[in-house]
Amino acid sequence: MDSIIYFLIVILIYSVLTSVIALIFGPINPMPLSPAGDIAAIIVFLISLVIGGTIALLIIGGIIHICLKIVGGRGDYTATVRAFALAETPQAAIGWIPFIGFIGSIWALVLMIMGASEYHKISMFRAVIAVLLPIIVIVILAVLGLMFFMVAPGSMTVTQIS
Repeated sequence: MDSIIYFLIVILIYSVLTSVIALIFGPINPMPLSPAGDIAAIIVFLISLVIGGTIALLIIGGIIHICLKIVGGRGDYTATVRAFALAETPQAAIGWIPFIGFIGSIWALVLMIMGASEYHKISMFRAVIAVLLPIIVIVILAVLGLMFFMVAPGSMTVTQIS
């Protein structure tokens, strides 16, 4: 529970800083709104980011936890969520800065791997596999999906296949 509260604080700070950057560099919507409309858009953004981020924390934590169990992890779900919540700190610290924010994402990935290794008492190699496994599965599914849609449906008939 303490990790979820920590994550809420971190994501709230991140969303406020992201909103400030959006106000400085341009409107949130491509169509200009009134100042009250921009403020309303920011409030909706803040609320949706906090709620969506918390839901994502729990769902992604569950997916990574399953992958950690597959590679032999011995920790529980709360340890996985704790590692994930703590790993998101660099993303919140510098992820909102234009052009260098991706460094926070990379460092968050490294911290997630280190936290998974520590909390689940597995090697760093197994932690890398467990954390990257969902990404690998998504890439494979995307490639298969693209391959499926590359075939024009009207170009072949059932009799031509056999």
